[in-house]
Amino acid sequence: MSNQISDHELMYLVRENDEEAWSMILKRYERLIYMIMHKHMHVIKALRVDQDDVFQEGNLGLYDAILNYQDHLCMPLYPFAKVCIERRIQSLFRKHSSQSYQMLRTALSLDQTINEEDQMYLCDVIPSPPSLKEPHQYVNTRVLEEKIEHVLSKCSSLEREIFDYRMQGYTYHWIAKTCDIKSKTVDNTMSKIKRALRQVI
Repeated sequence: MSNQISDHELMYLVRENDEEAWSMILKRYERLIYMIMHKHMHVIKALRVDQDDVFQEGNLGLYDAILNYQDHLCMPLYPFAKVCIERRIQSLFRKHSSQSYQMLRTALSLDQTINEEDQMYLCDVIPSPPSLKEPHQYVNTRVLEEKIEHVLSKCSSLEREIFDYRMQGYTYHWIAKTCDIKSKTVDNTMSKIKRALRQVI
């Protein structure tokens, strides 16, 4: 079958269950899928989505376009296929984003107490990225660190110092003694920062 055959002719043959036409149109539109993937490469890398999964989702979008395309729409197959592929890939991104956000909320709940006697919360001992091995965990922690930094940028130097010491595991009493302040001041500062963090996470 000639490569010069038009999309319109290929679609006619596809409806006639011509397997060669199916193979040809799928091969012809591979480049479009890769073009769309390239456009969204920054998202693919940020979410750590496997490129093979993205390509497969793009292929499913192309199948949707071929199966649902209708001549009376007065639209060429190419733009219709582009929309269908984009929607499929965007849906995959949303799924991964939702899963990542859910992992962040369940794995790093700021309200979870880990030491009742010392009043230590999980947000006080958030691990650093190098200690994490799973890609999703690494991305989630980076996002969380950016949110923390945004909150801390609005704090005074003393408040930041208190928070940094607490993150290193020092007790309220030790921080109060080192900073020459009352333990209650340390407690109030940490409560203020944790309230601010809850609003952005």
